[in-house]
Amino acid sequence: MKKALFTFLIVSLCLGISSCGKKDGKSAVESSVQIGSAAPDFALKDIEGKDTALSSFRGKVVLLEFWATWCPPCKASIPEMLELQKKYHERGFTVIGVSLDTDPDAAAKVARFSSDNRIVYPLLIADDSVPAAYQVMSIPTSFLISRDGTVIASYVGYFDGYSKKVSADIEKHL
Repeated sequence: MKKALFTFLIVSLCLGISSCGKKDGKSAVESSVQIGSAAPDFALKDIEGKDTALSSFRGKVVLLEFWATWCPPCKASIPEMLELQKKYHERGFTVIGVSLDTDPDAAAKVARFSSDNRIVYPLLIADDSVPAAYQVMSIPTSFLISRDGTVIASYVGYFDGYSKKVSADIEKHL
């Protein structure tokens, strides 16, 4: 049993490392949430402890980003997330960050990170069910969701040209 668990953990770690921070926009690990399917709905606490449901953003184009404060590629993507939020917010777009930080004080840690980095979009604290529903295998992983709640694109890793690719996809759906 211990050997099987150890093997599973090693394989999971290798898969996560193989895609976290990819620079070429390609990844060995892709999300299994199907493009064209309904985005799994959820309700999570935000950094202030308020329940926030994905469905409450229906009518907006949403970039749902799974990330963590300890992930270097995730941190590197923050300026681009802020730029996307600034550029498209008035046209009915928002970024929603779903933190995979698991410390007992995750909300406080993410709130400090948000303040330090002047993050102006919603930040939620994940439980185990949400990354599982989206089959997130590595971070950062993002899903572009249409105004009607349909998954229209997914992006695994942070890569050169990320913002340009995501911007082009956002433009198609605003």
